[in-house]
Amino acid sequence: MSIQTFTAAQVLTAAQMNTLQANDYNQTVSTKTANYVLAAADKGTRVVMNVASSNTVTVNTSLFSAGDTLVIQNIGAGVTTVTAGTATVSSAGPLTIAQYGSGTLYFTSAGVSLWFPSAGPTASSGLTYVGGGALSGAATTFSNVFSATYDNYLVIIANANATGTPTIRATIGAITTGYIAGSAVNGGAFGYSASQAFWDFGYCGDGTDFEVVTEMTIINPFLTKRKIAYGHHIYPSNLYYQLSGTNTNTTSCTSLTLTASANTFTAGNARIYGYSNS
Repeated sequence: MSIQTFTAAQVLTAAQMNTLQANDYNQTVSTKTANYVLAAADKGTRVVMNVASSNTVTVNTSLFSAGDTLVIQNIGAGVTTVTAGTATVSSAGPLTIAQYGSGTLYFTSAGVSLWFPSAGPTASSGLTYVGGGALSGAATTFSNVFSATYDNYLVIIANANATGTPTIRATIGAITTGYIAGSAVNGGAFGYSASQAFWDFGYCGDGTDFEVVTEMTIINPFLTKRKIAYGHHIYPSNLYYQLSGTNTNTTSCTSLTLTASANTFTAGNARIYGYSNS
């Protein structure tokens, strides 16, 4: 159970004593299935995140005191990011928690905390899954997938489908202007598109051909530097696209939006991975 306040001369029952002893050996656990903002009652407990997509645990001030600790653990497929709300969160390691990873949050004052990540699973390929999911509607936004943990990201879009075979458009954060892109089809001449509101990364399937695959690498989405994207697109009727793009906007972005240029997505999914910085 969470920390208790006792009064002078209070007599504890056997059940209360057993509960206190149990907490020493089996920490009180609360499981969250969506983004979570820490509460004062979380002091001394284990907060377990079980979310399929990227999610956050927000740390605010005036809830904890110097010396308070709590453990944050992730058992879901989505990467958990420990996020500073009104409090300060400092760490020598990543603020992201991959599936089956955990860490300890230690407070040095009511508004200042230190994050000590535990050793978690390491991706031998140098890639770590940070978020993604199904494509639906006219546009699908994947929030909190770009962070300070990684500079560069790999995006795999598989089996995207929409009526009328519209193109798949990508934007990052709130940037809606200045996307410059070029492409070559089946090894032909490289075409150029002037500044527009998106990067265009190939066609959706037409309802019969679902095996559409797009892979793109996005450089610097979170950094306050110009953005670069490049990749390849395979359409099942023997079409191969080589794609590249830039954007000189230096705004720090945390989200990726994929849009069908017409109609809506009826199938498909995207997976986003961070490239290791070392």
